[in-house]
Amino acid sequence: MVLRLPKNAKEISLNKESLKLMPLELMQELGAFVFEKNNEKVKIGALDLNNKALKQYAKKRFNNNVEWFSVTKEDFALILKNHSNGFESDILSLIESAPSSNDNIIKIVDKTIQYAFAKRASDIHIEPAKNRAVVRFRIDGTLQPIYVIPANIYQAIIARFKILANLKIDEYRHPQDGRIEPEGFPNTSLRVSTMPTLFGEKIVLRVLDDSNKSLSLASLGFSEKQQKVIFNNIEKPFGMIVVSGPTGSGKTTTLYALLQLLKREGLNISTLEDPIESTLPGINQTQVNPVTGLTFASGLRSLLRQDPDIIMVGEIRDSETSCMAANAAMTGHLVFTTIHTNDAPSSFTRFLEMKVEDFVVSSTINLVIAQRLVRNICENCKKKAKLDKVILEKIRGRKDIVQALERKEQGLSRKINNLDFFVGAGCDKCLGTGYKGRMGIFEIIEPSKEIRDAILFHKSSEDIKRMAQKQGFEDMIFDGINKVFAGLTTFGEVLRTTKNN
Repeated sequence: MVLRLPKNAKEISLNKESLKLMPLELMQELGAFVFEKNNEKVKIGALDLNNKALKQYAKKRFNNNVEWFSVTKEDFALILKNHSNGFESDILSLIESAPSSNDNIIKIVDKTIQYAFAKRASDIHIEPAKNRAVVRFRIDGTLQPIYVIPANIYQAIIARFKILANLKIDEYRHPQDGRIEPEGFPNTSLRVSTMPTLFGEKIVLRVLDDSNKSLSLASLGFSEKQQKVIFNNIEKPFGMIVVSGPTGSGKTTTLYALLQLLKREGLNISTLEDPIESTLPGINQTQVNPVTGLTFASGLRSLLRQDPDIIMVGEIRDSETSCMAANAAMTGHLVFTTIHTNDAPSSFTRFLEMKVEDFVVSSTINLVIAQRLVRNICENCKKKAKLDKVILEKIRGRKDIVQALERKEQGLSRKINNLDFFVGAGCDKCLGTGYKGRMGIFEIIEPSKEIRDAILFHKSSEDIKRMAQKQGFEDMIFDGINKVFAGLTTFGEVLRTTKNN
């Protein structure tokens, strides 16, 4: 059956009930939307009625009680555009018409949260200025301005967010932390943080989405070769798996994906996190709380008395925690953790700097994964083009990029100016950025005997890297370049995310 939108399709937008059944992000992913629900059936319009992912979703979500309708690309694009733009226009109209009414303040806050979800935002920022406040969403790692809050309602907006997060409304001199469980979105929560600034309180809300916990390593960006190395190491009965990178590089998501691979009956998997970013069924998760004395070190000490098989320590921050985690790995536990280093070879020397014995570092670390996040080229507006002159100059000014190109193919650094690469032209689906979604670029070191000996002799990270390269090690720049040639991301993204290496 074919669904045809009426002539006044510009006025069509999906209602709140439809949003609950299939959020905007899922609509974009599956190429479908729910437009009606009654006691017996859910009506779904779809671009491809044979889409396997859509059929699986319908079976799981609606038990196949679905009446299917085929829609054209044009009508589907119009529904998406109207639905997305509807939030912004609704918010602006609420601000313009009687903005100070309590009912309007509640609606503005609710619409802002829903709009953030629709735009796949990872964070909502409300930033006060002298005569106004600005709302920005972080989408695919980049902050984008959304709308302006007039000064006369800014305090009311902040107060509403505080009420939802169970924070003190009259406390504005000290930072506060809380959590919001939005109505109608059972698998999503918001971690709320307030901070006093020059012109008032700034509030940041981190979106924590539990709706998609079955992340595969392939979906995160790991190659088949990298996956094979990971699988070999996470099946070992003890030792340490370390994921390194700066804040916001996706380390916790990688750890969650690894734990999901290991989760099964007969294993006790326990975590220590700060904070818990996603709930994992079947895994015992504990959030550290320094105020009550529950730190990573004290928590790990207690956790070891809980008969764990697998332990995740959210972050190694100090010598005491690093020594305890390493010793746990040496005494029969499989330990997963993260550390802040620029690359994989530096992780070994960082543990030595944190007073872990050299023989412990050498014998317990099974695998180190270093990573960054790059933006994916938008599939909707993808096209081929020659490299921009500015990008070419940046590539030729980066010795590490040139070396990686030459390792890929001799002479490649000199002829890339004649090659075509995929870029995003910019469209409604990617908010004009040319990018939609993110994936990781990775480097992995599985210590060989030579590298373990180098650790015992306290060799530098540069020495360890040279040794690893002789054994076939490929750094994250090389991985990023492979993804550029595969049409997944751009040189601009690889340059941006690896500039500190």
